[in-house]
Amino acid sequence: MFKKIISVATAMIAVFAILYFSLFSAKTTHSEIVVSIKPLHSLVCALTKGITTPVLLLDGYVSPHHAQLQPSQVQALKGAKVVVWIGPIYEQLLSKHIKALKSNVLSIQNSPLIKLKPLRSGRFWDEHACCHHDEHEHSHENHSHQEANLDGHIWLNPLIMLQVVDVVLERFKQLYPNHHDLLNKNASDYKTRLQVLHQQLLWKMAPYKGKSYIIQHDGNQYFDAAYDVKTVATISIDPSVPPSAGHILKIRKAIQKGVIHPRCLYAERQMGTALVKSYADTLKISFAVVDYLGADIQAGEGAYEALMNAYVNTFIEGLK
Repeated sequence: MFKKIISVATAMIAVFAILYFSLFSAKTTHSEIVVSIKPLHSLVCALTKGITTPVLLLDGYVSPHHAQLQPSQVQALKGAKVVVWIGPIYEQLLSKHIKALKSNVLSIQNSPLIKLKPLRSGRFWDEHACCHHDEHEHSHENHSHQEANLDGHIWLNPLIMLQVVDVVLERFKQLYPNHHDLLNKNASDYKTRLQVLHQQLLWKMAPYKGKSYIIQHDGNQYFDAAYDVKTVATISIDPSVPPSAGHILKIRKAIQKGVIHPRCLYAERQMGTALVKSYADTLKISFAVVDYLGADIQAGEGAYEALMNAYVNTFIEGLK
């Protein structure tokens, strides 16, 4: 009799275990909201606090330029009520999965509220030779562009993230019609935090206004505009393609002749750094590794603020 009771109890435990893990798996692979990258996910977490918990698609260890999705990530996209992403100007390799979702997608790049900058031309410029796109921001309200010609690194300027809050808020009010008051409060609170963040970063960056630098590939123009620093050259247009020796020599000669005065060469965490360090040694300038996706920062509501503070701290160390 005792053995029979044990057998029944064991069977019941097995059934409950199967049910538990089935429910847990469903919860982790399906969510009402899926967000592509950590900076956007942080913003969405803040807006939906008290309503739902969004899922982060890409953890930041791999660049969205080159990310390949796992089957579980594809299923998360398919199961979401809405997918929030910058758009194909940044997460190009997600496009083939997201195109099939149709109305379930919020592409930040398509909002007329967001002022996008064209990609800057070439890999080397200075104040005399630069393709001066900084003065020519573009809105989709009155312009149509080839997606490949626009820069998607918008989160590197917290003031643009203020506009992203409005874009996301409008869509979420449609998704959660019974939570307008909470959404408005969350949005207002987060906007205040973004404004405080920007002022703190301005204070940190103030001693370095006007300083110039080189970066692995040109994704920093929103940051340049926000904090009055200047990219004067890039190692390559496509970070996966090593530059020619002639390109590095061209930069070195420009430095030696005083045409440009970069303080640092920045590598990007998601792109590999060893080769870039050797270029910094060749150019005889300092070297630092920036992480614009916060790979080692815990995802969640506070991730964007932590990411930007870490980015600026590393940036300053390079300039020093």
